[in-house]
Amino acid sequence: MPALDIPFGLPLTADQFEKIPWVEGLRLELWDGNLDVSASIQIAWHGLVKRRIANVLESEAQDANTGIGVVLSDRTVREPDVTRFRPCVRPELRRSQFPVADVDLVVEIVSPESESRDRKIKPDEYAAAGIPEYWLAEQHPDDVNDAMINIYRLTPSRTYGLVRAVALSALEHPIEE
Repeated sequence: MPALDIPFGLPLTADQFEKIPWVEGLRLELWDGNLDVSASIQIAWHGLVKRRIANVLESEAQDANTGIGVVLSDRTVREPDVTRFRPCVRPELRRSQFPVADVDLVVEIVSPESESRDRKIKPDEYAAAGIPEYWLAEQHPDDVNDAMINIYRLTPSRTYGLVRAVALSALEHPIEE
């Protein structure tokens, strides 16, 4: 297991968390001031879907990124699989985490180790922080090479409502109407 050097005592703030050195092989998030550590290694499908979703967003001239932190509160920083910035935001490329106000969409890709977080914990956190849109990507039931994207929008009560479910391949190749 890679060594993790934490120069601060727990609980951490988002500013302290940003100063923790990156550790190869680990995915670090901050949750209520405590470290949420998981392996960064994912199945090949997960990495491919992440790249494909980022490509779809960028093909629509939207600035999307993977592997960056979103500061949900002073003591919570999540790292969505894909993050889209609001149209007026030009992210500072030397930063590793960004204020929630800069973000208008986060995407989580369900994998066996993250299923509970991606389906229950993170959507509640993202909604409470006011992120307008949340996508949950999961295995397509009929095509192992595709994914189903559940598209949720923020409601006035700060919860997410499902707008539609669509295959990732359909987002990549929309039918002209």
